[in-house]
Amino acid sequence: MKSLLSILIITASFSVKALTVGTYNIRNFDYDERYRIRTDKNTLTTIIRNLNADVLAVEEINNTQAFEQFVETKLPGYDTELSRCGGDHGQRLGFIYNTKTVDLLAFNEDLTISNPGGQGTCDSGSRPMAIGLFQVKATKQKFYGMSVHLKSGSAPTSIRKRLDQYKIIAQMISYLKHNTGVQDYFVAGDFNTTEYLAKGVDYVELNKMTKAMNMVDLAANTKCTAYWWGGSDDGIETPSVLDHVLVTRGLVKVGSPQTKVSGHCQAVSCREVPVRELGVSYESVSDHCPITAKIQ
Repeated sequence: MKSLLSILIITASFSVKALTVGTYNIRNFDYDERYRIRTDKNTLTTIIRNLNADVLAVEEINNTQAFEQFVETKLPGYDTELSRCGGDHGQRLGFIYNTKTVDLLAFNEDLTISNPGGQGTCDSGSRPMAIGLFQVKATKQKFYGMSVHLKSGSAPTSIRKRLDQYKIIAQMISYLKHNTGVQDYFVAGDFNTTEYLAKGVDYVELNKMTKAMNMVDLAANTKCTAYWWGGSDDGIETPSVLDHVLVTRGLVKVGSPQTKVSGHCQAVSCREVPVRELGVSYESVSDHCPITAKIQ
């Protein structure tokens, strides 16, 4: 009996896999025309493998065919699903997911977020919202993942558009809960919260939306998720918080999910540093850093 009990305990311990979700804005994969820099795919491969993510929202995928080939050849055991539309700059978004731990049951994209209050189109306005319905293989728990890339910039018009996009995210979750019965969600991506560290409008309104939806922002206590030139040509790059992972409480099975910021953000501990210290991750992959959190 003792031997049988031991076997059952061991079997149970291997049957439940921790679930890790996150987001990564991969700058204009696979060629940034602004700076004429091609994505360093070897560095990107190492970064993504080390994340051990089960579902990773991705943004700024300009060359979808090259990205699908990249995942197939460099990331065995993973698959990807990307939006058809990409807004003004052709920046598609979607997911990389671990086929051993989760199934993608359905995928769609929503254009209402591209031009709130107007007619969304595939190749104009902001990026669409990519929506995936996932199921955890071990537990059969279903949840929706949403990959977003909101309006960039700190101008008042940009901030107002982001606030309208927050409302659309909340409305979409409410609609899906009512019409599908699925109660668990995560929303991840580049929210472009330029006022977040200063606790400005982005900070206040995003927290308000998160609380109203009874969700948790797993990036709330991160020191940075991206770097930029800081507005002055002094060669010193400045950290910022632009990326977020919002999760419904029913999807979180651990007491206090620990959010991890990787890439150059981790390497320099979110300090202001000369650009050379940020290395290849910053120069040839993305100004953003991947953020992940183990939630189950």
